[in-house]
Amino acid sequence: MRHHFPGLLKDKTAAGTIRWRVRVEGQPNRKIRIPCGPGEPQFHEHYYAARAGQTVETVKPARVKTGTLDALIERYLDHIEAKVERGQASPLTLKGHRSLLTRGLEVKDPDGDRMGGLDADMPTAAFLHMRDSFTSGAGHNLIKALRAAYAFGVERELVKSADAIRAVRREHRTGQGAVAWSVEDFQNFIDHHRQGSTARLWILLSLNTLPRIGDVPGLGWPHVHDGVLSYQPSKRGSAPVSVPLLGWLQEELERHPAARGGPFIRTESGAPFRSSEALRNRIQKWTAAAGLPSGRTQHGVRKGAAALLVAAGASQYEVMSVMAHTEAKTSEIYTRSAERGRLAASGIARLDSLDFDNMDHG
Repeated sequence: MRHHFPGLLKDKTAAGTIRWRVRVEGQPNRKIRIPCGPGEPQFHEHYYAARAGQTVETVKPARVKTGTLDALIERYLDHIEAKVERGQASPLTLKGHRSLLTRGLEVKDPDGDRMGGLDADMPTAAFLHMRDSFTSGAGHNLIKALRAAYAFGVERELVKSADAIRAVRREHRTGQGAVAWSVEDFQNFIDHHRQGSTARLWILLSLNTLPRIGDVPGLGWPHVHDGVLSYQPSKRGSAPVSVPLLGWLQEELERHPAARGGPFIRTESGAPFRSSEALRNRIQKWTAAAGLPSGRTQHGVRKGAAALLVAAGASQYEVMSVMAHTEAKTSEIYTRSAERGRLAASGIARLDSLDFDNMDHG
C-alpha cells in the first residue's frame, strides 16, 4: 500500500540514520522534525501536528523509573544510537532492535501491567511470556535483542544478572528460513519471463552476483569496470564482492537501455526501485506469475544458486567469495548437501573400476 503525505521529508544524517521532517503547510521553508515515519506508532499524530506548525509531546515520560525494563531498554537503545553515529554499528540493527524492544515493552503481564514498567531483574518466565506474545520469528528475534540489552546492562551494573534471559532456550523452528530455489524453480521462472523483462533481468543478475535484497536496488553500471561488477554489500561485516559479468547477463542488459548509467533494476515506469521492500513485493508478483510456490524470495535465490555452484564444481571457498561470506562455516550451510551428493556420486563411480573376478583377498 502506498501512502501519500504532502510535505513529509525523509533523509539520512551523515551517520546514516533516518531523519523525518515535515514542511509546515503554507510555510514551505519551515520544517519540523518528527520522531517516527509511516507505519510507526503515533506517526499520524506527529505528522498532522507538524503540518499545522505544532509539535506533540511524546507519550513516553521524560524520565522512566530507575531499575525498570523501560530504563534498561532506553539506555541500551541510546548506546546503540551513539554507536551508529560513530559508524560502529549498523542503522539496520538500531531500527530492528528499537522496533522489537519497543513493542516488547508494551506487552501486558497476566495482571494487566506493562512489562516495561516492571523491575528489570525479572524471572525467565517473564521473558517467555514476552516471547510467546509474538509470532515465532519475531519472538525469537525479540529474545536476541533482549539478550544484547541485558549483556549491556550487566556490564554497566544496570541489572544484577543476565542469567534469566540466557535461560530462554532457542526454539526448534522447523521449516523456518528462506526456501532454496530448486532447478525447476529457476527454469520455470526464466521460461515464463521472456527476454527484455525486468523479472528476467533480476533473476539473471541475482544468479550472477548472489546479492542480498538490500543491495539489489542500488546495483548498476557505476559498479561495472572492464566487465567486472564490484561492490561492498551493505550488511555489516560482509566481504567485498567482485565477479565478472557473465555473457547471458550482458546480453540481457543490452535489452534494457533505460538502465544505462544507473541502477539495473527499474520499475515499469523506468524509475529505480525506491526501497528493497518495494522490490520484495514485486518479486512476489513475479514468482506468482511464473507459477512458483509461495515463499520464493531473494534469499532463496542465494541459497539455491549456492547449491548450483557446488553442483557445477565450485569449491566452498569459491562460494564464499561470491556470497561475500567471511567464514567458511557460513557457506557450508548452503553447500553441505550438494557437496555430499557430489562426493557420493564420485565415490560410487569408483566401484565401476573394480574387477570382481580378480580381486586380491589377501
